[in-house]
Amino acid sequence: MNKTVSIHLQGVPFIFEEQAYDRLNQYLLRLREVLQKEEGSDEIIQDVELRMVELLQQHLTPFRQVVELSIIEQIISKLGQPEDFTEETSSSNGVPNETEVQTEKRLFRDGDRAMIGGVCAGVAAYFNVDVVIIRAIYVFTFLTFGIGFLLYIVLWAIVPMAKTSSDKLRMKGQHVNIENMKSELEDAANRIKKGAKEFKANSGIQSTIGGVLRIISVVIGIWALLFGTGIFVFAIVFFFVNPDIIPAQLNGRFMSFQDFGGLLFESNAHESYFYLGIGLIAVALVAQCYLFGIRLITQFKATYLKVLTAIFGVTLLVGVVLVSLGGVQIGRSMAIYGEVEKEIATISGLELNIEKKSIEGQLIDGFKIKSNGDEGVVTIKNGRVFLRGIELVYSQSRDSMFHIHQINDAQGRTHESALKKARNIRCAFEFHNNHMFLETMYSFPRFDKFRDQNVKFLIAVPEGGKIFYDKLQVYPSIIEESDDTNETFQHGYISSDGEYSKW
Repeated sequence: MNKTVSIHLQGVPFIFEEQAYDRLNQYLLRLREVLQKEEGSDEIIQDVELRMVELLQQHLTPFRQVVELSIIEQIISKLGQPEDFTEETSSSNGVPNETEVQTEKRLFRDGDRAMIGGVCAGVAAYFNVDVVIIRAIYVFTFLTFGIGFLLYIVLWAIVPMAKTSSDKLRMKGQHVNIENMKSELEDAANRIKKGAKEFKANSGIQSTIGGVLRIISVVIGIWALLFGTGIFVFAIVFFFVNPDIIPAQLNGRFMSFQDFGGLLFESNAHESYFYLGIGLIAVALVAQCYLFGIRLITQFKATYLKVLTAIFGVTLLVGVVLVSLGGVQIGRSMAIYGEVEKEIATISGLELNIEKKSIEGQLIDGFKIKSNGDEGVVTIKNGRVFLRGIELVYSQSRDSMFHIHQINDAQGRTHESALKKARNIRCAFEFHNNHMFLETMYSFPRFDKFRDQNVKFLIAVPEGGKIFYDKLQVYPSIIEESDDTNETFQHGYISSDGEYSKW
């Protein structure tokens, strides 16, 4: 049976075994003796006692309320002996001795700031960065690459916990001397005081929520940096590499963005303004992403960051204005609609056979061509732009013959320019008896730009007349409706691959 002693340590009540109390008392007396000539010795001893309170609370449980001698010995081993708190580790002239210079930083797990095992806190202390950044990186690798969990478990298993004050100093790469011991104990004291305030204010949950929100903000900041880097890489590729990636044939190769832009803008000046605007938008977005990410990760709130944010905000606005002006110029160049029409054939009889013109099946040097030469929706060669897809419109003839009209339409800045662009459209076709051989593509000069050029053929069908496409009847094409009425499809469309659709 052991006697117990009830004491208050820094205002916190504890029950000690008599031997544990004697050992603690001897330790504190010896510490006062060692520090009696040190400036601020009372504050150091107070910090030591607060650190003891923290360690004692970690050892005690609802089933273990009495402080035993073994607990005191463990706490003293963590705090260090009283002699560790002297200036003897430094030379008398203030120059670090050889042992102090050779102090190496070591990786420990930091139990004081641990959320799980103290791995992230220890890595943050080793690299001297905010622990929230390390935790955010861990969460990011866990959610993206899937290696975060395994890495954490491995480090938890092989990295030791920083138990003593000297371990905590070596974890930060600091020398074990009086000044650093003071700093370490002051940190512990601050944790105790902060914890007591949070407990009184019932703000522990708020602190946890704040930590989670901090991690989320850092993760968002990392994503902002990655997004800004992506925009930067895209801008470099867009402006300097200019790859041929648009799947449209241009003299045997794919088109680049600049090639495609040349088919939209009427003048080089308008195109230059547009690309300048794109460049300003890219620069502004990259800068804003980096500034936003840095502010979220570091919580750095310098005034010049706000100034830079405002400057790049204005840059973004100017870029948007220039791009908008380019878009307005394209819109103005397509403001007026123009249409021209001419009759191209009159065919007698009650049948008209439409067939697609194609090189497929032709013989060249004894070889039979098995492909139709489809090079994509847009093809540019020999100064002309080739588009694919022909519309057919059916109507009732006023006599006993087929009347076929070609209708071209386009858009322009003025009605005159729209009509000119419409007249410049070419579509190849041939007639043999009651057969119409029709190309599925049409073309216009490259200098006419893209101005919504279209071609359609208006076919007036005599009463009782029929139209066939690829040997299938397409007009009249009758469908049964639910109300027992009949409807004839009045429109047809031949796509780039020669497929026929109707509506």
